[in-house]
Amino acid sequence: MRHKPSGTSPINGHLLRLSFLALCGVLAACQRPTQMLPPAPIFDMGAPQPPQPERSQAVLRPSLRDDATTADFDRFAQISRIYFERNSATLTDEGRKTLDAQAEWLREHPDVRASLQGHADAFGTREHQLALGERRATAMKFHLAARGIEAERLTIISFGKQRPAAVGLDEASQKSNRRGETVLIGAPSVSGH
Repeated sequence: MRHKPSGTSPINGHLLRLSFLALCGVLAACQRPTQMLPPAPIFDMGAPQPPQPERSQAVLRPSLRDDATTADFDRFAQISRIYFERNSATLTDEGRKTLDAQAEWLREHPDVRASLQGHADAFGTREHQLALGERRATAMKFHLAARGIEAERLTIISFGKQRPAAVGLDEASQKSNRRGETVLIGAPSVSGH
């Protein structure tokens, strides 16, 4: 009967020590260098504070035009959404009328930009519905551009089926998800007032 020698051989022990030293070297190389922190700021609580510049009231207004009111923006909210037929990016007659009203509003407010957002129902793959949403938003942009709205004022985005207006799987709910929305994304800030 043969007995296994107890302990490790000198070669195995040497390899074990070399492995341990190599691991220590790798860990040391991975350490981040110590960075000196800047000194803490010193606050003089007794010193007078410099006067803050007054903000112009015009900056806080919702529009660049002096005669624009919140009612103008509320009026736009009533015409911000159109609907599509299932699996279609063709504008309906009702959708074209709504986009014509949007174009008129955007012409009255030439400094306002808009995001045209295409949405789809839950019936289809994610990729298909994203592509469909993009085609819907593009159809909206072409229609508005044909009505005199500068293309650089309009951005398109597709949400596909990711942001449903209604979560039910019934036809009435899904019909409300086949939509395009025009969302006002702002105007340049007022300066010089």
